Amino acid sequence: MQEEHRPPEPQEPQIDLREYWNILLKRRWTIVAVFVAAVTLVTIYTLRQKKIYEAKASVIIELMAPQVLGNVREVYNLGAGSYWSNKEYYETQYKVITSRAVALRVVQLLKLEGNKSFLGIDKLPPEEQKRALEVAPDYVELVRAAISVEPVKDSRMAYVKARHEDPKWSKRLADATVNAYRDYNLQTRREITLEAAGWLADQAKELKVRMEESENALQQFKEDLKVLSVSMEDRQNITSQRLVDLNQTLNQTQAQRIALEARRKLVLDIRENKQPLEAIEKISENQLIRQLKESYFRLKEQQAELGSKYLPDHPKYKAVEEKVLEVKRNIDREMGNALAAIEGEYQTKLEAERGLQRELTKIKAEALEINKHALDYSRLKRVSDNNEALYKLVLSRQKEATLAAHQETNNVYKLDAAVEPTVPVYPRVNLNLLLAAVVGLLLGVGLAFFLEYLDNTVKSQEDLERQLQVAFLGIVPSIKLESPPEGAEVVRLRDHYLISHPKSNVAEACRTVRTNILFLAPENPPRKLLVTSPSPQEGKSTVCINLGITMAQSGSRVVLVDTDMRRPRLHKTFGLKTGAGVTTAILGEAELEQVVHHTDVPGLDVIPCGPVPPNPTELIHTERFRRFLEALAARYDRVIFDSPPVLAVADPLILASLMDGVVLVIKSAQTSREMARRAVRQLRDIKAKVLGAVINDIDLSHRDYGYYYYHQYRTYYGEKEQDAPGQ
Repeated sequence: MQEEHRPPEPQEPQIDLREYWNILLKRRWTIVAVFVAAVTLVTIYTLRQKKIYEAKASVIIELMAPQVLGNVREVYNLGAGSYWSNKEYYETQYKVITSRAVALRVVQLLKLEGNKSFLGIDKLPPEEQKRALEVAPDYVELVRAAISVEPVKDSRMAYVKARHEDPKWSKRLADATVNAYRDYNLQTRREITLEAAGWLADQAKELKVRMEESENALQQFKEDLKVLSVSMEDRQNITSQRLVDLNQTLNQTQAQRIALEARRKLVLDIRENKQPLEAIEKISENQLIRQLKESYFRLKEQQAELGSKYLPDHPKYKAVEEKVLEVKRNIDREMGNALAAIEGEYQTKLEAERGLQRELTKIKAEALEINKHALDYSRLKRVSDNNEALYKLVLSRQKEATLAAHQETNNVYKLDAAVEPTVPVYPRVNLNLLLAAVVGLLLGVGLAFFLEYLDNTVKSQEDLERQLQVAFLGIVPSIKLESPPEGAEVVRLRDHYLISHPKSNVAEACRTVRTNILFLAPENPPRKLLVTSPSPQEGKSTVCINLGITMAQSGSRVVLVDTDMRRPRLHKTFGLKTGAGVTTAILGEAELEQVVHHTDVPGLDVIPCGPVPPNPTELIHTERFRRFLEALAARYDRVIFDSPPVLAVADPLILASLMDGVVLVIKSAQTSREMARRAVRQLRDIKAKVLGAVINDIDLSHRDYGYYYYHQYRTYYGEKEQDAPGQ
């Protein structure tokens, strides 16, 4: 017994665009139906919608109106400034255009209240018109709903759009809205300016009173300080200059007094002999004292010379000594006179210094007093000046605002009037159809993939290997009989299709299955094969017969054994009677040679089921059945058993345990994955050798499942399908 062949381990799922394309081809009519339905419904809905016309007028919104009287911008803020402030200003203006205030002006300007043409009821019967007017619609909200604003990028222009069922009314609404907004803006500016002018006039009256009061207080303060002739600032300057001058004079006087005091002290020291006579020149520049000092030094030299020659009592020496004393007395006398002069000058400077200090003290006290009053004066002066400046400013602005209120300048200009539209903007037929086509296509594709997701049947090799974990042995295409003869059995014709069409794609596919089975174990190919399926009506008998025919045509001795003891089929295919068969051979009522029937295919024999037993399962469990299998295996190269479905009865499970291999037949697009998994699981639970699975009844005329290469067989062999059978 060979090892059970298992497919390779499943890999991670990968995106296969061809598989997606095949799904789209398979579900193409679903996609087309959804697509057509979506486009049709949207088309009907679009064509039944009311036509809406749109007219637009252009308007220019400047940040501020022309300033004829100068800059009045501060009176009312027009929003000029930074980028964000300008953006906020324009956004505000767009909201104003669609506001109730402007809409109310439009209603009044066009006299819309009770206007039947505007409401679209002018063509209704009078009774319906009356009932419609009794509802009393909000005309302002109707206008607001019809108006929109579209700013023009990187400009100060905007389009004012109006929509209405009547193109004439759309034009009227657009023009009226621009006019109403322009008038509203002008009136608003005028009202703001007049209000500002009134407020400025009230402020000017208050400021005038405050200015006069501050001026009177300043005047009274100046009268109290007696500074009417000169200002407080001038008086402060004069006092400050006097302080500077006095300080300078006092410093000079003090320096002179200090110098005289030094000379006076020097003279006194000389007179008291505390200083040598040589220091006299530092005291005075007196010429006489200078001459006496020179005479004194000459006589002292003579006295020194005589002293070296004569004694002190010598007459010459004494005469010179007398002269020295006389000059000394004269010097002392002149020094006294100089000292008296210095003393007098010193006393004069001393008295002058004291007077200057007294005057400086007085001036300082006066300066302190002035500074103390200067604070009050400055405060009063500042208040008076501020009140005067404010009064002049407010008075000037009040005059400007009063004049500006009477100007007709505006910062809103109407550029182009609206043009009556000829083509409706709603419904947008082309766009709606395009969207319907796109959405319909997407819905169709989505529905196709959803239906494919709900379809859990086995359809391809990938399903077998990924979902069931079994080897893929091949496919068997759908057998299509073209005008069978009258009275012919369709089942028999289908089972003998390989004999009548040996070069068809069905024959080639069956040969591929045969080759795959034999090559699973080339050294020891399976001898006893069981062909079964998960459920009835999946074509296992047809596959079993075709497999037997192809193996016999390859030169093997093959026998087909009908072990489907509940619904036997092989005897019908080969035109045999239901007499002796498998059941009679097991029960010993017939020998093996008696139940074997030869067919028209060389090397192919058939053993029918025989009489249907009441207990097939117990019959298969007998030892005689095992000996029956051994006898067949000894006589034939291949023994192929046709059994009941796995999920229907227990017979195939008992048979599978005795086989060299099991071939599972799956009907394409009919056998569910769950049923196939259960069948494989039950076979493996009893240790059966599942060789693989065959996908049966695939329609190769449709590329639903991706087996495109079988078209080559069909094309190549199709021209010779009428040839005589042969291999």
